[in-house]
Amino acid sequence: MTQIKVGLIGAGFIGRSHALAINAVNRVFGQDLFEAIPHVLAEADQATAAARARQFGFGIATTDWRQAIAECDAVIIAVPSFLHRDMALSAAESGTHILCEKPVGLSSAEAAEIAAAAARANISHTVGFTYMRSPLIRYAVDVIDRGDLGKPLHFKGWHCEDYLADPDIAFTWRQDAALAGRCGAIGDMGWHIIAIARALCGQITSLSGAIETFHKTRPLASDQNASRAVENEDWSNATLRFASGATGSVEVSRIAHGRKMDIGFELVCEHGTIAFKGEQSNQIEIYRSGEPAAASGFRTIHINADHPDYGDFIPAPGHGLGFNDLKTIELRDFLTAIANGSPAEPDLDEALKISRLCEAILASSDRRCWIDAPEEFSIQS
Repeated sequence: MTQIKVGLIGAGFIGRSHALAINAVNRVFGQDLFEAIPHVLAEADQATAAARARQFGFGIATTDWRQAIAECDAVIIAVPSFLHRDMALSAAESGTHILCEKPVGLSSAEAAEIAAAAARANISHTVGFTYMRSPLIRYAVDVIDRGDLGKPLHFKGWHCEDYLADPDIAFTWRQDAALAGRCGAIGDMGWHIIAIARALCGQITSLSGAIETFHKTRPLASDQNASRAVENEDWSNATLRFASGATGSVEVSRIAHGRKMDIGFELVCEHGTIAFKGEQSNQIEIYRSGEPAAASGFRTIHINADHPDYGDFIPAPGHGLGFNDLKTIELRDFLTAIANGSPAEPDLDEALKISRLCEAILASSDRRCWIDAPEEFSIQS
């Protein structure tokens, strides 16, 4: 059994989910390939670092993120995007395996630099595409890959939330292009649904995008009478063409009143449709053409032990998995790749393609034109 010392940089919302996964992964999957050891937790505030280290069983609490790299076999980078580059490059130089949250870096240029460094280092590397680990998303991909419904024809995907729907919510780092990048909603959420679209329909060969910032300014947290301009978009939409011949669209919004975690898709194929809704993430719907009219309609399939990974958590059907469970699957995949000395998926090269796609959507909106080969797009194109 390979013992893997894991370092965690960042103990906020997403860092906490990773910490839970580090503690759960050995027990849930009960395999003999690896043992995850929570070793170093790095957080900007020492008191917070110490408290989280005690809570989640890390041996070392520190404010120095470099320690989480130097003393560990693998590091999870769970901090805002503007911090990714230096941390990831340092990890690659040290030969430390990398799990980086998305979006990777501030731009596709930074994502390219990080991916190249990881490739040179010959390390395992992956990205926090959490919803790609969903047993039902994996099931949907299997259905399409087997050709059960024929070729994909058209895809409609979305990821909508309302965490910035109120215009009086104060300005944060997420609206600051220097800290979050030029991609706003599409950088924060769009990566997830674009990854799903590519998994189901293949490479994106051209796109046309539109973006809008509806709340142009936001009040400052320190002074409600002062405001600051929002520097990235609230909403985006892209029309897509895939190498498979399918067409599609992706919509992303951070101001969609009432939508808390609404990631979903409908994929129409030659012989049916498959549909998924993230707010009902433990079921999926499939329509198969050719059934007798009296029995024709969508079938709701509830998650069960025949779907990938579900049975490791619970054998009973329909009881459901949550976000933190998907993080545990994500970590299992990453640590398995490390123990086997094999590539992890999806990796930083996949992240680079999606970063370029997001920037192509912004450029298409600015230029009011279609962009070909968007997975190879650069801002200078």
